[in-house]
Amino acid sequence: MLVLVLFGLLLTIGVPIGISTGFSALLFMQFEAGRSPSAIVQAMFSGVDSFALMAIPFFIFAGDIMLKGGVSRRLIELAKKLVGWTKGGLPVTGVLSSMFFAALSGSSPATVAAIGGIMIPSMEEAKYTKQFSVGLMCASGSLGIIIPPSITLLVYGVVAEESISRLFLAGIFPGIFIGLILIIVGYIISRKQPYIAEPFPSMIQIARAFRKSFWGLMMPVIVLGGIYSGAFTPTEAAAVAVAYSLFVSLFIYKELKLSEVLLIAKKSVTISAVIMFIIANAKILSRYLTFRMVPTQLAELILQYATTPVGVLIMINILLLLFGMIMDPSAAVIILAPLFLPAVTALGVDPIHFGVIMIVNLAIGMVTPPFGLNLYVAAGIGKMSVAQVTRAVFPFIIVLIAALFIITFVPALSLTLIR
Repeated sequence: MLVLVLFGLLLTIGVPIGISTGFSALLFMQFEAGRSPSAIVQAMFSGVDSFALMAIPFFIFAGDIMLKGGVSRRLIELAKKLVGWTKGGLPVTGVLSSMFFAALSGSSPATVAAIGGIMIPSMEEAKYTKQFSVGLMCASGSLGIIIPPSITLLVYGVVAEESISRLFLAGIFPGIFIGLILIIVGYIISRKQPYIAEPFPSMIQIARAFRKSFWGLMMPVIVLGGIYSGAFTPTEAAAVAVAYSLFVSLFIYKELKLSEVLLIAKKSVTISAVIMFIIANAKILSRYLTFRMVPTQLAELILQYATTPVGVLIMINILLLLFGMIMDPSAAVIILAPLFLPAVTALGVDPIHFGVIMIVNLAIGMVTPPFGLNLYVAAGIGKMSVAQVTRAVFPFIIVLIAALFIITFVPALSLTLIR
C-alpha cells in the first residue's frame, strides 16, 4: 500500500511515470528487501535485456517512416474512394484508415496523429461537428495497440513467456471486431448530423487509389505473413518492416528524402528510449511485488471473493480499467500481468486470451483521463482542451467497454485463429 500511495503521489505532482514507478519501488527494494544498488540496476537491465523487445524501436521507426513517406495519406484516399461517398462515409473512412495504419505502426498515439491529423480537418470541412470528429478519431486510435503488430502485445508475450506470433494472431479478430463496432456507432451518430458526402468515385478512381496505396497495404502482409509462416521472428519482422518502409518511401513514393531519415531516426530513438526506460523501471516494481509475494496473495484474495471464471474476469477487468487510466500500457503489462496471471490460469483461462483482454483494457485506458495519451494527441490536433476531448470521446468509451466484455466472454474471438 505504501508503494502504491507513493507512486500515486509522484504521479499527482507531475513526476514522469517511469521515474514514479522506479523511485517508489527502489526505496522499498533497497531498505526493506535489502537489495544493493547494483542488484537494482541489474533488475532494470534484465527488464529490457530481451531479443523480442528489440522489435519495439524497429516498429516505431518503421511507423514514423511510413507516416513521413505519405503512406497514411494514401490509405485515407483509398478508404475515401471505397466508402466516403456513402451517407456517413467519412467517419467510416476514418475508422477504416485507423485499422489500416494500426497494422503498420503498433502504436495508439501514432495512429491518432497519422490518421486524425488528416481526417479531423476533412470531417470538419464536410460539416461534421468537431466534437464528433475528434472523439471518433481519438477512440479509433486505440486500435493501434490491439491490431497486430502491437508493441504492447509484444511486451505481454515477453512478460508472460507466451508465443508472440500466437498473440498477434489472437489480436486480429478482436481488433477487427472493435473497428466494426466503431464504424457502426460512428455511422449511426453521423446520420444525425449535417454533412457533405464525397463524390461517387468511378472504377478508374478506385483502381488508381488502390494502386497508389498498394505498397503501404503490402507491409502488414509481408511482416505478419513472414511471422506466421515462420520465415522470421517478430524482431526480425520489425527490421524487415524498417527496410521495406525505407524502400517504399525513398524509391517508390519518393516523398521521403535521405536527409530526413536521420531526423526520423532521432525521433524514433527518443520515443523508444522513453518506452524502454518505463519498462526498466516497471521491472523494479515487479521484482519488489514478487519479493512481497503479492501475486500469490492477490490470486488468493480474488479467488476468495470470486470463485468462477466469470466473476474473476469481471473483477480483473474493473481493476485493469482503473490501472489503465493512470499507467503506460507497457509498464502496466510488466507490473500487472504477473499479478493477475496466477488467478486466471488457476481457473483455466487461456493466457493468450487473457493477454488480449489485458491489451484491450489498456487500449481503453489510452482514451481515458487523467493520463490517456490519445486524449492529449487528439487535443493538439483538434485544438481543444483535454476536458473537451474527454467529453467528445466518452460515448465511444462506453462502446469500447461493451466490446471489451464481449471479447472477454467470447474466447473464440481471440482463440479461433490459433487453434
